[in-house]
Amino acid sequence: MIKKILLPILMLGFVSLIFAQAADLFFSEYVEGSSNNKAIEIFNGTGAPVDLSQYTVKLASNGGTWSTSNSVTLSGTLNNNDVFVIANSQANQTILDVADLTHTVTYFNGNDCLGLFHGDTMIDIIGVYQQDPGTAWPVAGIDGATLNHTLIRKPEVVQGNTDWLSGAGTNLDNSEWIVHPQDYIENLGSHTFNPGGEQHAATPTFDPPAGVYTEPISVTISSTTPSATIHYTLDGTNPTESSPTYTGPIPLNTNTTIKAIAYASGYAPSYIASASYFFPVVVTNLTELRAQTAGDGTVYMVSGQVVLTFQQSFRHQKYVQDNQAGVLIDDPSGVITTTYNLLDGITGLTGTIAYYNNMLQLTPVIDPGPATSSNSEIYIPTVTIAQINANVATYQARLVRIRNAHFSETGTFATGQNYTLIDDTGSIVFRTTFYDVDYIGQPIPTGNFNIWVLVNQYNQTPQVTARMLSDWSDVPVDDAIETPIVAKLIGIYPNPFNPSTTISFYATKTESAQITIFNQKGQVVRTWDIDSREDGIKHILWDGMDQNGKPVSSGVYYCQMISGKYSSSRKMVLMK
Repeated sequence: MIKKILLPILMLGFVSLIFAQAADLFFSEYVEGSSNNKAIEIFNGTGAPVDLSQYTVKLASNGGTWSTSNSVTLSGTLNNNDVFVIANSQANQTILDVADLTHTVTYFNGNDCLGLFHGDTMIDIIGVYQQDPGTAWPVAGIDGATLNHTLIRKPEVVQGNTDWLSGAGTNLDNSEWIVHPQDYIENLGSHTFNPGGEQHAATPTFDPPAGVYTEPISVTISSTTPSATIHYTLDGTNPTESSPTYTGPIPLNTNTTIKAIAYASGYAPSYIASASYFFPVVVTNLTELRAQTAGDGTVYMVSGQVVLTFQQSFRHQKYVQDNQAGVLIDDPSGVITTTYNLLDGITGLTGTIAYYNNMLQLTPVIDPGPATSSNSEIYIPTVTIAQINANVATYQARLVRIRNAHFSETGTFATGQNYTLIDDTGSIVFRTTFYDVDYIGQPIPTGNFNIWVLVNQYNQTPQVTARMLSDWSDVPVDDAIETPIVAKLIGIYPNPFNPSTTISFYATKTESAQITIFNQKGQVVRTWDIDSREDGIKHILWDGMDQNGKPVSSGVYYCQMISGKYSSSRKMVLMK
């Protein structure tokens, strides 16, 4: 057993221990971290050693019953004021160093239930048995807290609670748990126990609450404890009694995390309250979002509705699109806690954007909330493989249809493999990216078929992936292929760039076009005159040189395309 004991810091707590002991063992810490960094801590505060062979920890996954294979009966003796840690065998070394046991009972996610049993009697629980919350349960007013968080029992808790919802509470004051960020393990292997400890001052609250705002606001902080003094920080650090004292509303107009703590005579300090406020750049649709500068931390909000076309448990990823563009939502921290169904409409999608292996991804900063529509209609373009290969950025993360296609391979589908999909215009990598879809292990279709696929990109390689078996159709169709019929500035990639970037556009043979680069002063830097002999997608490589072949300085530039009545501009950033 691990012999790390944190005694109460107050002498009063020592005296209290003589008279107030825990009724039985209970869960003292729950770690639902990244990857396999998962652990459970059990505390003995009964005042005497306990024979662990009388205790069992059970796991119930996805609203199911207690597992027979992912449950464990403990062994050995747990001394008073000691803890017993069960960890995932693939957890990081810091967790394993304090573990007493590694076991598959830690194969839990945020929507799975854990029970602690003394004999046949359940004495503590995390989650609601035989209920699947979708993604996770809230704790202390924090949505999704059982996913990608660490939960630590408060020092004054003296027994387990088989009513999870009452123990989880609705705010920091009435919850039995303190919620910490993902991968917080500083206290794992020890537990602070202070039965009968001093009452805490009421945790501060914020008005207006944390969220997304498009106009400047002023935030008021208050505590219900009489004569409490509130201290706060604006940089995300934990406040102390030496932090600035709150005296009046705090004006905000930029992304800010406020943390606050209350002090009052006769009370222990309150728990720390935190609220994050976001002031995003508002874009109307995904086309406008994709035109923004990626990777600089700017928070964007898509004001128009997007439609969910696929989702998977891996990194809580979601594919969404509107009628002109798509984007992959990568949500490793589980920020989006609302449960959505395919073809649900989502409005107010908010997050930062960045490229990962040339695939644009949005990392959400806040949950958009309930779906704004269901079974939404969405335009699914019919395209050729040649069109995807020629301009994969246009189709990234979109659900598209390819007709009269076939595979060059035979056999059965396996996970994480590349296959070759062919139509009359060329070939493309079909990758089994989604591991838990229903066609894995099924025969690879033979002959021609129509297929709906999501478009991905890995470095310079375009890829497509089906979502499910029903994305295949045995009957070829003769739908018209989506082909632009007017000039269009498609995109600039990479952006920001150094030393060069590619400008992609659609040119027509009926109208000439001109591509011009301007600096921030509106001065012409470089010009190309385009006289296309045929309709199609064209590319220009700008090497960061001006019209005289001299290198330009770092900074913001604008690319403008004019063709007939068409005119469009995009911002681009040269970084040296």
